[in-house]
Amino acid sequence: MKKFFVILLAAAVLFFGGVYFLYQPPADRFPATTRINNIDVTGLTIDEAEKKITESRTNRDFQFIYNKVIFPVSMKTLKFDINAGSILTSLTYYEKLRYFLHMENRFEVPIKPAESEEFLGEIEKLPFCDNTGKEKTTDAYVDLSDFEFRTVKEKIGTEVDPKRVRDIAYENITNGNYAAELIDEDMIRQPELVADSDEFRERLQYCKDNLSFKLEYDTGDGTEVIRPEQIDKMVTYTDGEPEFSKKQIKKFIKNLASELNEYNESYNFTTSGGSQITVKGVTYGRAIDQDAMTKELKNALKEQKSKSLDIKWSQLKYNNGKGIGNSYIEISIPGQHVWCYKNGELVVDCACVTGAPGHDTARGVFFINYITGPTTLRGYNGDGTKYASPVNCFMPFYGGQGLHGSNGWRSQWGGEIYKTAGSHGCVNCPDAAARKIADTVSAGYPVVIY
Repeated sequence: MKKFFVILLAAAVLFFGGVYFLYQPPADRFPATTRINNIDVTGLTIDEAEKKITESRTNRDFQFIYNKVIFPVSMKTLKFDINAGSILTSLTYYEKLRYFLHMENRFEVPIKPAESEEFLGEIEKLPFCDNTGKEKTTDAYVDLSDFEFRTVKEKIGTEVDPKRVRDIAYENITNGNYAAELIDEDMIRQPELVADSDEFRERLQYCKDNLSFKLEYDTGDGTEVIRPEQIDKMVTYTDGEPEFSKKQIKKFIKNLASELNEYNESYNFTTSGGSQITVKGVTYGRAIDQDAMTKELKNALKEQKSKSLDIKWSQLKYNNGKGIGNSYIEISIPGQHVWCYKNGELVVDCACVTGAPGHDTARGVFFINYITGPTTLRGYNGDGTKYASPVNCFMPFYGGQGLHGSNGWRSQWGGEIYKTAGSHGCVNCPDAAARKIADTVSAGYPVVIY
């Protein structure tokens, strides 16, 4: 009898050991009688099984329940992270035996929804996700409007965060549930930064350590102080080393220029004929040197020391005065006439010829760029041919336009000559008058054309 049991035991060991070591289910598809998450996947490949499991979820709606009302959202756009293949690579002896005996094996694998912008988009359309009129949630922040560095605490509002609603759905779907009852507390948007956190305390200390220096400009009409919030946009300090935002520094200087520059100003002007007119600046007026000021500001930000910075001007009004003043060149296009005043005294009074139609002389307030002696003006005629006009002096005021004499090649002035035999935009004057104007004026001298 004892020998019989030994033989029986040996046979059992051989049988069951053989099953374990010799029986190998297919590696690329599931054997008969396999169910995963209660889905029959018999004979399916891993990809086919995962697709079937996914479809069992996506062919239905997820139901949000809010205030006892059901809001269904289709799950068709969802994809899932499933690792069904791990079942075939980690079969236990018991599971192999059941396969060998054609008994059913049931498995459970995690099924986690993958990110889906489409699913989130459907949630955002739900009525309770409409944040119109709801109070916003705000993060804690350091008030950088001045140098007090006050802490402004976070504030939880009433607006819904669709991503929190989505996460509630994802958690339930992962656990095999396809409905969730929502309460306001679970959906409200939460601040990302709170005052009672190490991250905020580090931010506050950073501001105190790196944004406390005061840079200011004396504009002549007051003081322009660069606020900490502006510095914070222009530079970041890491271990004492600055990392500059060239874009923000240039933007700050550009905004300062828009405040201080005096281009496009309108001036009330009394013509030599006694009429009151309004003329608008084109190039005339003071303007800051943006490149120089950008460079100076960058150096100051690097030093992190309080200081007063200079306004650097690329040009100023004549005699640094206000308005046009009483020294200027006046040009009437309808009257085809030029007047030149110096300290209120009339120095030159002469007829002229301005630009022909299509080559009109610009109107507005300009300034003399520079003055030359005798030279030759070159360019192209309307038909494409070149011209070369010798002049006894040249006083450019806008692009290629300027005042000059004719060096004898023009002998008639005023009237309507400009309509048929006008210039290419310049203001032609008799040689003696042009020379006297050139001897009277200097670079920056106002030119009023109307």
